[in-house]
Amino acid sequence: MTEEQGGGAPDPLVSIVVVTYNSARTVGETLSSLSKQTYPEDRYEVVVVDGGSSDDTEEIVTEYGAAFHLVDNGTIGVCRNHGIDAAEGEYIAFTDSDCAVPATWLRSLVDRIVDADDHIAGIGGPNRPFPDDPAFAKLVGSLQGTVFGSGGSPQSHTIDRVREVRSVACCNVIYDATILEEYRFADDINVGEDAEFHFRLSEDGYRFLFDPAIAVSHHLSADFAAFTRKSRSYGYSMARIQRRHRKLIRWYSPLPSAALFGGIGALIADLTSRRARYAPLLALTYLFVSAYATVQVYRDRRSPLAAFVPLLLAAQYSFYGIGFLEGLTAIDPVPQELP
Repeated sequence: MTEEQGGGAPDPLVSIVVVTYNSARTVGETLSSLSKQTYPEDRYEVVVVDGGSSDDTEEIVTEYGAAFHLVDNGTIGVCRNHGIDAAEGEYIAFTDSDCAVPATWLRSLVDRIVDADDHIAGIGGPNRPFPDDPAFAKLVGSLQGTVFGSGGSPQSHTIDRVREVRSVACCNVIYDATILEEYRFADDINVGEDAEFHFRLSEDGYRFLFDPAIAVSHHLSADFAAFTRKSRSYGYSMARIQRRHRKLIRWYSPLPSAALFGGIGALIADLTSRRARYAPLLALTYLFVSAYATVQVYRDRRSPLAAFVPLLLAAQYSFYGIGFLEGLTAIDPVPQELP
């Protein structure tokens, strides 16, 4: 029987879009969690958009009865837009194919968005490591929940109440479908497409509600190599996005690159003058930052692995900074005009 909202009106129809690529290992877990929602099963649909997988992703999606759409060589932006086009709901939710959502996920998102003000484009929440993920992934999750590991984004554990924010992660979000009739993701962006999309919305006065209680599980980087690759790709993408708009999307995005230049410059200056002046000052600053992050991670994880936070933070900043410089200097095609 269909659950009804106050006043006897039926629950709104919701479309859940899952973008995937070679996700045979994890997409079943995602779809299984979506099939167990407390939201009435006849009031939501699941649309999977695949960017051209070469594994068994399609077969697994078919087993769960979700609608499957193939977009060969599609970027994440293209796939998200295709999912929007295929969706029939009054609201459109997104999660990723390496996530799992709690049974109350859709119910919680809908209850918040139906009562939201007109300037609220969507509702989102945090993403946390799976309980059975490797210890390294859990360490990364705790690090990215600190102000220095997340840049103060809504993913940070310091945000412990419902509040308005300018952006949320697209692995845990619901939009009013009318917003998506006017605004679309950038087709040419494959990483950071949600940050760019939400920036345009925020520039036009829209905001998101971030609810720390509406969390999803997300498989984070399982080893050091994957962690550094992801950090570098984020840096590259943020530079490209800021080149597109010719302004800072996030105030902290150039800081890792500036720190790289500053550290190298300080070392050269001290070696040239044969006096230790600038490099020790920068080192002390980093020690303070990393110590603060280490304490936060230890409080969250209660694990001696928190001792590795200074190394992880240095790697994250370094590879992000390298990627950012690469993105600034890359020769890209002229970006498309976006609504």
